[in-house]
Amino acid sequence: MLEKDIKNIVSRLILVDIQDPGILEKYPFAGYILFYKDIDHSNNGWIKLKEMNEYYCRTFREKFGVNIFVSVDQEGGVVFRFDYPDFPAICSQAVVPNEQSAYILSKLNGYILKYLGFNLNFSPVMDVNTNTKNPIINIRSFSNDHKVVSLLSKKYIQGYNEANILCTGKHFPGHGDTSKDSHLELPIADLTQEHLYPFFSNKSILPSIMSAHVVYRNIDDLPATLSKKVLDLYQPYEGLVFSDALNMNALKSYEWEEILIKSLQAGVDILLVLGNDELKTKSVEFLSKEFQKNPVFQKLIYSKYQKINKFIDKYTRNFKTSDLLLEEISSMREWMFKEYHIPISYKGELDLFRKKIYSNNHQSIFIFSNPYLRQIGINSQIKNLFEEMFKKKVEVEFVEVNELKEVENIQKSIGDEKLRLNNPILICHLTLDVQHESFISTLKSMGLRVIVISFSNPYVDADLVINVKGFSRVHLLNFKRWVYEFLEGIDGIDIV
Repeated sequence: MLEKDIKNIVSRLILVDIQDPGILEKYPFAGYILFYKDIDHSNNGWIKLKEMNEYYCRTFREKFGVNIFVSVDQEGGVVFRFDYPDFPAICSQAVVPNEQSAYILSKLNGYILKYLGFNLNFSPVMDVNTNTKNPIINIRSFSNDHKVVSLLSKKYIQGYNEANILCTGKHFPGHGDTSKDSHLELPIADLTQEHLYPFFSNKSILPSIMSAHVVYRNIDDLPATLSKKVLDLYQPYEGLVFSDALNMNALKSYEWEEILIKSLQAGVDILLVLGNDELKTKSVEFLSKEFQKNPVFQKLIYSKYQKINKFIDKYTRNFKTSDLLLEEISSMREWMFKEYHIPISYKGELDLFRKKIYSNNHQSIFIFSNPYLRQIGINSQIKNLFEEMFKKKVEVEFVEVNELKEVENIQKSIGDEKLRLNNPILICHLTLDVQHESFISTLKSMGLRVIVISFSNPYVDADLVINVKGFSRVHLLNFKRWVYEFLEGIDGIDIV
């Protein structure tokens, strides 16, 4: 077999991101994944995104004669890559209220993705969030109850399947009981039936899974992505197995070549090789050499190659025209605004909020966020919301806490007389960091009353917690209406 032909085979086992677009013309990869940075977020962004995906699909067919996976992480909530024109992004999984909502939300998401040229979405998150301090899963999970996760996952899978979007249950066999972020370090946990339950109960309808970079010490001393013992737990399985991104720090103690070989031998079908383009080329070169010298490995690669091509071709088929997809999307959009109710809930002394709004003092509002949420514009949306609320009343100062190190600086300045007079303190909470919760406890220990507007974290505690349950446009609009009704027509709130 010619070396070029071998490279064309092994590259089909790799899915890449786009650093230099030229990499997509070098090898016939399984496909590519788009991130926030890759997408135009202007008013014409939808059109440009659709055209970009169509261009790459056409290029692959013309150059290599194959179809490709066009993929994205469009979970909703804290993990989304683009917002939808005219209507909001799908909300966080943690606040999906019921089976019907789960089904329609996933089908809506699937139809939009299909219209834009995607055929693969790395969703839903099927982890059971048994550790409420989990720094990476948390509200990305449906629940800390494995039966709820299983039921709502089923409806998500059905919705995506109906839209002909290859969905991916993640992170097998369960990332919900970890206390470390696998993007940063290697988590270690014990695997229980509770975490396996959503995956096994939906096995017959789930077309693909993504492996977790987590060591399950009661099964193996290798991370699940590299462990045949762990991935074999799901065998026999006819679906595709994706690795999580192999450049994550959880795997940094392993040699790159070892990661590639062990992943494939463990049961991974498609390797997510993201980041450095040289690493992508290096991966193709290395796997090509292994293919040539090892007949057993060659047989393994070729079987995966055939399996992958069948899946790509299946999910590339256009089952509806663009016009029909837009009709379906429009219908579900109507449902989202008129029937999809996300009730605001609260715990604590609600009148503290009224006191804060009607205070004549200078107002300081803390926005607990992170660099990513700031980058994608969530902080600005929150600022605009509260500027409307306080319009014509008092001056508002926003204190952004985007990195954990900033918490210490805020704590040092909390003795400032202006902050002490500005009581109660209002915090807009968008993240899950334990250190932020520690900061709230510090404020309370100083005798300050703390109001938290929680847009994401259902587990945060304060004197008053108002739970908005998301920060997409539909959540913010719902919160504005709630405030308007609670304050009986406060000036400056624009009800759309």
